[in-house]
Amino acid sequence: MRTIPDSVVVGIGKGGSCKTTLSTQLAGIWASEGKRILLADLDMQASASKVVGLDPGQHGDGRHLMDSVMYGDELVTVKARDNLEIVVAGRHTKTLSNHLVTAANGPESFALPFEKVVASGRFDRLVFDLPPSGSSRLADMAMQTGKYLLVPTSSGVDNIEGLRVLAGELEELESNILLLGVVLMKISAAAPRKRAEARQDVANILAGVADPFQTIIREAGAAYDDSRKAGLFIHEYAEWASTVSVANQIRGGIKIPTNLADLAREFYELADEVDDRIALAERLLDGGTTHE
Repeated sequence: MRTIPDSVVVGIGKGGSCKTTLSTQLAGIWASEGKRILLADLDMQASASKVVGLDPGQHGDGRHLMDSVMYGDELVTVKARDNLEIVVAGRHTKTLSNHLVTAANGPESFALPFEKVVASGRFDRLVFDLPPSGSSRLADMAMQTGKYLLVPTSSGVDNIEGLRVLAGELEELESNILLLGVVLMKISAAAPRKRAEARQDVANILAGVADPFQTIIREAGAAYDDSRKAGLFIHEYAEWASTVSVANQIRGGIKIPTNLADLAREFYELADEVDDRIALAERLLDGGTTHE
């Protein structure tokens, strides 16, 4: 099974588990820190493409990925920010997914255009935003060929229990992907006991497989909604908000969520944690050595 270098797959499980929120916010922060990021949207609803401010219909509606996998065309990417480009999804993403159901060399065909673009040296990291499991063959392809896996989940019983099938799903796919850990998402910062219990539940379920990340991303509905309406990542929205004086907020009727800065801080902390785990995994995969 071939593995795409420097690739991080975000998501597994049902819809609504914050996969797109996690993949786009991390990609945006890494890009702002100087890493060259390619974000691959694999969901025909094109949620990640829309979060970064792109209209899928103006950028092929997923045709470029379809043509690169099915016909060997060069993979076309679209610039979303400095250091951030995206493979746009859309209606053609479903056509590609259906094709891969019966394709004899599906994983190899899927991996090849991404391997080429990584080998070109244009990007430091490739981030896959998955569709909900079971809704697209592309999710299976990314799981089979990606290098690292991040799993977002909330504290709901169904979501926590859903992690119990994670190992089984990976085994069925015969995947060599390395689970970096589970990210607890949208849990109230005002409920420390709930946060502690959720982290412990995840730790128990994943014992011997991976650890939950220490950083927990808080529930902040208004901040998420307002940032998306503004076409900004959370950290970009927080930076803009910090420049707006109280007087201007009053005069302009601007309502800035009170927990916006804390939410942005948590995403920064999580991005650093993921970086650290990737660095540790690279050292372990390299036999415990480092290269100067």
